[in-house]
Formats: sequence, structure tokens, C-alpha cells
Amino acid sequence: MTRVPAPRRPRDDGSITPLAIGFATIALALILLAALITDMWLAQRKLFALADSAALASAESFDAAPTDEPGILLTDDGVTEAARHYLSAVEVPSGYSGVSVSGRSPDGLSAEVSLRTTYVPALLSPFAPSWIELEATATVRGALRL
Repeated sequence: MTRVPAPRRPRDDGSITPLAIGFATIALALILLAALITDMWLAQRKLFALADSAALASAESFDAAPTDEPGILLTDDGVTEAARHYLSAVEVPSGYSGVSVSGRSPDGLSAEVSLRTTYVPALLSPFAPSWIELEATATVRGALRL
């Protein structure tokens, strides 16, 4: 009796390595993308908080209304100047460059402050440009309580 040799199977040593490298690359790209999105979201939230604080400072820098009863009067120039003064007194977060301020008072009782800036992400990656335009607007209504 002659023994028939079993058919030889090709070796599959190392065939999992390219698959593991591919999955690791995809996982790393997703982690970088999630970090970049989180960084941009936090930068937007910080800018909004800064605009909100500047609007609050602007609403508190009112002139007395020229009426018989106590009242306030906000002007566009006064709101803008108060917001600029506030921003010069606080520390602007790093990464923001060229913060521009515009303020207005639509009804004489409210202060609306808009901030625009260019943000450089902390984590530069191939998924994002080297700068991102951000804008935040906050409105605060001033009032006197007797």
C-alpha cells in the first residue's frame, strides 16, 4: 500500500499583519478626527462665553435715560467701546488671532456683541485647514430694578 501525501496547504503566516495595520490606521485617523472636532467645538464655546461676558459688561455700561423715571440708554458706540475695553482687560484664549468686535444696541435696552476670530487648531492634521473662522454673537438685556 502506497501512502498518498496530503495536499499541501499554503502557509498563511503573517497574512493578518496588513489587516491589523489597516485597521490601526483607520482607528488612528478616527481618533485624530474626533480630537479635532472636539477642539473646534470647545474653541467655539469659549468664544461664545467671551462674547457673552463682553455683552454683559456692555449692558452694565449704560447711560441714564433722559426721562423722568429711572431708565437706561445703550448706544451702538457705547456697547462696542465697552466690549473692546472688556476684551482688553481679560485674557483671550490661546489659538485665537485677530479678534474683531462689533457691538450694537437694537432697542436702547439690549447689548448685542459679535466676535469674529481666526482659530488655529491645537492638533493640526490632514483633516483640517491650518486656520478656522469662528464667530459668536451674544445679546444681553439691561434693566434697572428699584
